[in-house]
Amino acid sequence: MAEVQIRRATIKDLEAVLDLWDEMMEFHARLDSRFQPEVNARELFGETLREWILDDSRHVLVATADGQVMGYTIGVVAENPPIFKMRHYGHVSDICVAPEWRRQGVGCRLFAALRKWFRQHGLMVVQLHVAAFNPASQAFWHKMGFEDYMHRMWVEI
Repeated sequence: MAEVQIRRATIKDLEAVLDLWDEMMEFHARLDSRFQPEVNARELFGETLREWILDDSRHVLVATADGQVMGYTIGVVAENPPIFKMRHYGHVSDICVAPEWRRQGVGCRLFAALRKWFRQHGLMVVQLHVAAFNPASQAFWHKMGFEDYMHRMWVEI
């Protein structure tokens, strides 16, 4: 088995990350039709991801083995409204590991590296959203020490 490396993403990783993102979006759309992306979603996300990789507004990490990207995660320093005592927190916007690399510790290592980056920025808390119809993701995040905090709800009007 190849050795897994976690490192900051570069522009050279863009297409591989987008391939994983496509797989993640398709998976979520199969679980819940509300995750249906726009026709040009890959292009739009690709433009945004390129900016994030280049300007440090987010921390984009990839997991690689033998030079191939098999997972990625994206984190950002987020801000609560001024009414809250805790002004800033880490937010995980994405994490995805290729199916053949799941359950081998890759996601855990990606999150550990992102958590380290959050700590280096003086953050004490990390938050994220997890799909209600994705029990595997919920179990992963609970394993990482997360607990339920808020439930995001939806109604069509």
